[in-house]
Parts: sequence; C-alpha cells; structure tokens
Amino acid sequence: MLVLVRLSPKGGLTNLCTAIESEKRNLYWEDVQPLYAITQEGKKYVSILLDVKNLDAVMKVFVKNVNTMATVKDTRTIPIMSPIYFPVPEDHATDLVSYLVYLRVSPEHYQSSYQRILETKPAKGIHTRYLSYSFGDDDIILNVMAKDREAATGFVEKRIMKIPGVVSYDISRVIRTIPLLPPAKLQAHKDRFLWTKPAGEGGKIANRAEHEAYMKEKATMTVFVRLFAKKDVQALWEDIEARIPGFETEDLVPLYASQQEDKDYITVIFETSNFEGLKDVLVENVATMQNVRKTRTVPLVEPTYFLLPKGHPDELYRFLFSIRGEPGRYQSIRANIVGSELPGNFYLTYLCYSLGKDDLLVSALAESRKAAQNFGRSVLDTMAGIESYDVSNQLRTLRLTSKERWKRHQDRFLSSHDRLHRRELDPRYDWTDDFRDFAALTGAFIDELEN
Repeated sequence: MLVLVRLSPKGGLTNLCTAIESEKRNLYWEDVQPLYAITQEGKKYVSILLDVKNLDAVMKVFVKNVNTMATVKDTRTIPIMSPIYFPVPEDHATDLVSYLVYLRVSPEHYQSSYQRILETKPAKGIHTRYLSYSFGDDDIILNVMAKDREAATGFVEKRIMKIPGVVSYDISRVIRTIPLLPPAKLQAHKDRFLWTKPAGEGGKIANRAEHEAYMKEKATMTVFVRLFAKKDVQALWEDIEARIPGFETEDLVPLYASQQEDKDYITVIFETSNFEGLKDVLVENVATMQNVRKTRTVPLVEPTYFLLPKGHPDELYRFLFSIRGEPGRYQSIRANIVGSELPGNFYLTYLCYSLGKDDLLVSALAESRKAAQNFGRSVLDTMAGIESYDVSNQLRTLRLTSKERWKRHQDRFLSSHDRLHRRELDPRYDWTDDFRDFAALTGAFIDELEN
C-alpha cells in the first residue's frame, strides 16, 4: 500500500530536507520502501511517499527512528489509493514546472470525478502525470506539468473544476524532489501503476499482472472513517445503522460507530485488509448514503484493548482523549499512559497511535466527567512530551458486526497483561456476552440501543 507521510519541521524546511537526505538509509526497513520526498511552495512540510506492507512498518520508521530527529515537529500520514502514472510525450518542453493539485469532492461524486479526470485531455502545453485518491484532508490528488502557475491554474479552473462534484482545489508548485531510491527502483514502482496512454486518450493499466498483485496485497489494518453530516447528525446515525452493516465482507469489517459530543461527524471504525478494499467501500457504498457531506480517513496503528477489573461501578461513561505529542516521545507517552496509576473509577479501554491530526487516542470509561478530568490533570498534564490534548464524551456507540467478529478483532489486540489475567477481569467486556448489557456499561444510553 502507498502512504504519504508529511513531516513538519521545528525550524526551516531546508534543514529538514538535509536531515532526510543524510538519514535516508535509515528509512529502509523490511516492510518499508521510501520512494521520494518533495517540498512545495506555500507548504510548511516535507512529503515522503512510502510503499509499505503494513502500517506498523510506518511507525517503526517515523516513530522509532526518523522522528527522533530534532528537526521534526509533527507528522501526518495519508492513505493513497488507486494511483495512476501517465506517460508524458518525449517531445514535451523541457522547461515545464510540476504542480500538485489537491481536490475536494462530494462523496457521491468520488468515483465519477476520478473517472472524468482520467478522461480529461489537458490543454495544449500541459501534461497530467499522476492521479490518485487521497482521503486525508483532500479526496483526489492530481499532478500536472505546465509552463507556469497561470497555465496550470487555468487548466484546473476551466476543465477540472467543471467536473460535477469537484467542490474546491488547492494548487502548489513542487520546489524540490529528493529521490530516495535508485532510478531503476523508482521506475519499477511507477511501472506497477503506469497507464498506457496520456490522460484523456483512453488506455488502460500497462502492466496488468503487477498491478493486480499490488491490488491483492493483504495487510490487516484498523482505520477511522469520519462521516460528516450534511445537515442532521441524527439522520446520519440512522443511515449508518441501516446501511453500513451491509458493507461487511470477508476483507472489510465495520466494527462500530461512535458519536462524540459537539462534533458534526460520526466515526466508523473499520478493520480492512488493504486500502484498495476500503476505497471501494468509500467510493461505491458510502457515496450512496444521502446524509454524508464528506469523509476523512485516519489510519490507526498498534491498537491495544484493555478489560475492566471486577467490582467496577455499573454507571460508567465513555470518554475519548485525543493527544498531540512530540514525535520523539510517542513511544514513551504510550508506555507511560499504560503504566500510570489511574484515578479511582477510571479505566482504559483502548489505546492506539493515530496517524491523523492527533498522535495518540485513548478511550476510557469513567463514572463522571470529573473522573475523566482528574485523569487529564494527574496523568496527562504532568507527562513529558504531551503538547496538548482534547477530551470529549462519547454520546453513543453501536456495534456494526457480529459478536464473533468483535471477539476476533479484540483478541488480536488485547493487551498482554489482560490476556494473561482474563479470568480476574470483568467478562462482560470481552464482547462475547450480551451486547445490550455491555453497551450500557460503555456509555450508551439504554433507549438508544438496538432491540
């Protein structure tokens, strides 16, 4: 799978680029292949494109290695789906400039917009080099070559923005490209996604066998998909409850939905075997849900579940802590949270790295908001490396898959301590007993539970 990792520096971009070039040999791990790094006009980050076998490999590199560089302030990881490289005529002008175009698209038009861009022939003197889905801050990424910004912007506004569903765009000039592989290996990467003809001239994938092998690569991962409501969050909740369980396949499982206070979105957690399978759901299934205004996908890494001790109070509510920390301290923050002395009637339920705007997510059960705030003051406020955090109440949760698949998922990521001491812990929290009772204990309101 392909991911784009954005590294924001503490100081200038030049120092970070120098550090990346000197550290690039350390980007090579068993399951990670760095492709290239780029800087862009007006962007205060360096983007690195990686081909990875699993998301844990990203953490090995950017949490346990590169993020220890003093020049890195924070990171962001964005899934890249269905990339295409278009051939460029050999006789093109040699003084063309590369521009990256980030498009925001209405969900119901994800698939049709992508296809229309594929079929759009660039204006004279402009060449489309690359196209992909990207469900981070944007929905589709387009790379074009043009003689100047005016020509590139004119092409986007006159042709791309006329495509139904394309809502807005951002364009920036590529200032510098740093190859992180030898030319032959970079070409081998592009060959897997190479199109036979320039954009707008028909064609197909050139190397079908290699491309199909990529599409079938398996790597189980957990992701948040945030579905933003067009108008009414309640209508969106009902739509999710009615539709999303039907999206389940052997390779993609919608685990549960949750709603946080004061948010205009509902989060659905999926377990999927690869980004391409998730992309199919986003562009074919979610896009048909009438109450979805936009989607945002956040990869999660190394989730860990915790069970509760026996004798806990029955009246508990779920809270989510979204933590932003110093990159070099991600590991120690996680370890310190797990090993900390928790306030009374406060219990961890899961912890994971988040590769989105936040760095770590902590879900917990507490008897009151005051108990949750006590955890923030006594543990998070005093912990080295935490720059800021938000806490919100989970208003309601809903399991979207069977108890059996829940158990399979949770068992895969249950903490080693809880695995060893399961008999001493509350069995109602292992997702194998009555869900109604469980949900009531995790902050859901009884009158909102399924019958």
